[in-house]
Amino acid sequence: MQMNYFNHFLVPLLLVALTACQPPVVFGEPQPVDTRSISNFPEVYQGTYWCKVDSATLFIDDKALIKRKEFNIKLTREDIKKDVDLTLENGKLYVASWGQAFPVEESGDTLMTTLILRDTLFAIGDDHVLKPFKGHLILNTKLEEHSWAVMVASNKGGGILTLANADLPENLSRLDSIIPVFPLIQKDTTTTQILISPTKAQFAQILEKGLLFDSSCTEFERILPIKID
Repeated sequence: MQMNYFNHFLVPLLLVALTACQPPVVFGEPQPVDTRSISNFPEVYQGTYWCKVDSATLFIDDKALIKRKEFNIKLTREDIKKDVDLTLENGKLYVASWGQAFPVEESGDTLMTTLILRDTLFAIGDDHVLKPFKGHLILNTKLEEHSWAVMVASNKGGGILTLANADLPENLSRLDSIIPVFPLIQKDTTTTQILISPTKAQFAQILEKGLLFDSSCTEFERILPIKID
């Protein structure tokens, strides 16, 4: 049985999206506590960045951080006929579940299109709290009451930006020596998830010792000093 190419492409994206909804480390409050939040990304962080690892573009303006990624897709008219989610009309490929349409180029029986996915990683507001701390920006995203995902943005100079999500350390005892660690039980999953509520000083130790944020970072190189659409 031939697997539909579009569905084969779409499934991994959905898995990534679902996994990203439940980070392995959650915090009881926006980090660091007892630190005033700011209402804008500092100008030194703003711009358009490029990630060589996954060929993604990152846009940062004064209020938001948006990731953009392009996928070049090839499929046939037969593929489209077999997939109820797809419609070809007026030179565009309509994806019903996404509510979007993409221009198509034809070469014989082969149709080529570029899918553009935009993901707003952070938009300053009640559920997205931005705090400066020790030369970094701490991006706090509310998951539910008393549950926050934390990401660290660091300007390394020379137009280099790193983003690091909190990830489980290889040795939990090192983290537990600084702060109590509470395992969370997730229904219908074997994924390990922990909850911590550090003081400002404890968060500083966690950050300085690289216990949560050192191995999960992605590096971006700034290619333009301003955001573009």
